Amino acid sequence: MNIRVFSPAVLDEALNCLQQPEGQVLAGGTDLIIELRKEKRKPQYIVDISNIKELKSIELGEEKIRLGAMVTFADIINNEYIKNSIPSLWEAAYNMGACQIQNKATIGGNICNAAPAADSIPVFLSLAAQCEIKSASGSRLVPVSEVVLGSGKNCLKADELLTAVIFDIPRTNEVFAFSKLGKRNALAISTISCAVRIYCIDGIIKEADICTGSLGSKAEREYNIQSYMLNKKMGTLDINEAADILSAEVEERLKARSSITYKKAAVKGVIKEALQKCINRYHEVQCKGCESNE
Repeated sequence: MNIRVFSPAVLDEALNCLQQPEGQVLAGGTDLIIELRKEKRKPQYIVDISNIKELKSIELGEEKIRLGAMVTFADIINNEYIKNSIPSLWEAAYNMGACQIQNKATIGGNICNAAPAADSIPVFLSLAAQCEIKSASGSRLVPVSEVVLGSGKNCLKADELLTAVIFDIPRTNEVFAFSKLGKRNALAISTISCAVRIYCIDGIIKEADICTGSLGSKAEREYNIQSYMLNKKMGTLDINEAADILSAEVEERLKARSSITYKKAAVKGVIKEALQKCINRYHEVQCKGCESNE
């Protein structure tokens, strides 16, 4: 199989390359290389974007965080701000594959591959992240929920490139957590994953985002459990009841699948772990606030 490879050093050059038909973008290559070897994909040419420095930056603004599409999971693991302020994203990166995968896999590739088990997508969904998508003719911002259309499907046109993921800087009293269940811990593809974001005012839950992976053809926002949690006291949240609500939702969603018995039970442990992390982290924030006022 003869494939032409372009390795542009700047973004504009990459976007110009993508105007040609039958092309394929290469980012980290953790999935694409395997598919090429198995001849599941047969592009006429490949645009290797790994040399474009402007796609590798992590920018912390006053209101927004901007992650370049070529930011790797190792980059996220090594970022102290993300580790301390957005632990759900850090935990997803830390638990995603072996070190070799973390060093090569990129957030842009993880989103665009749109695998149901992709660890980053539930996190970005919980953060209400937007994807910056560019072509030679312009750019657009699209919520990550609208970028991922289903298993292996995204909304990008043939001449477009996902260039960044953008989301809000965390607020005080906003806590995050990620939990996943795989066959062999970090080395496994997720069988179930869950990202949680909770925002409280005076100890009352005012916003709750519960997003799961591997429980359908794409990551899902779990509206029933979110509704249950709203206006509950963070300190007395019944995580067992919350887990029962999510389990019932999963049972309804997967009722025609052979995995239903396992997943409706297993999801309880995953969501309870994530919620307990959030509760603990909220208490830690409150304790630090009390210490600073003394």
